[in-house]
Amino acid sequence: ENRPVYPCRQVHSKTVVIVTDQDAEELAEIEADGLITRRRDAVLAVTVADCLPIFLVDRDHGAFALLHSGWRGTGIVVQALRRMEEQYASRPAQIAVSIGPGIGSCCYRVEEDRAVEFRNRFGEKSVRRRENEYYLDLAAANAELLRGLGIKEIRVCGNCTACTPQLSSFRRDGAAFPHMLACIGENQSD
Repeated sequence: ENRPVYPCRQVHSKTVVIVTDQDAEELAEIEADGLITRRRDAVLAVTVADCLPIFLVDRDHGAFALLHSGWRGTGIVVQALRRMEEQYASRPAQIAVSIGPGIGSCCYRVEEDRAVEFRNRFGEKSVRRRENEYYLDLAAANAELLRGLGIKEIRVCGNCTACTPQLSSFRRDGAAFPHMLACIGENQSD
């Protein structure tokens, strides 16, 4: 079976695109970090290394989304849910979310000013402090945003890309890091 795969040109933004009848090559040139569709034949794709892939599925309306969320893009879940509600009448109670592997608070050390800004925007759980060093928790920040929006079904992968050798990490591997591909599409077996 030949199904179109829809990527976007990721730029660490909060921009989300609705996939309707665009050509996959055309969409690949659009700067965005999130894709939403209800097309049964479509497969949405983003690449990640330390940023999180976030998967959203509206069980009642058949819409689904895939987001790329790093520290700059934290909050893209708010945009995605707003767009799903506008386009497909999705409601938080209908949506299941899975947050894939990304760099964890065990390894994502940042300067104090970034940690303070992140904590102010996303709450206490989004930053960890150990021995006068600050670590971001991207998964906790996104989960807290999702809970605040009324999402009840949230699954979080606990694997850290930086300390799990089988996963790719920009922080660990440097500029030669391999990208991981995250995809979502509808099961076509029925």
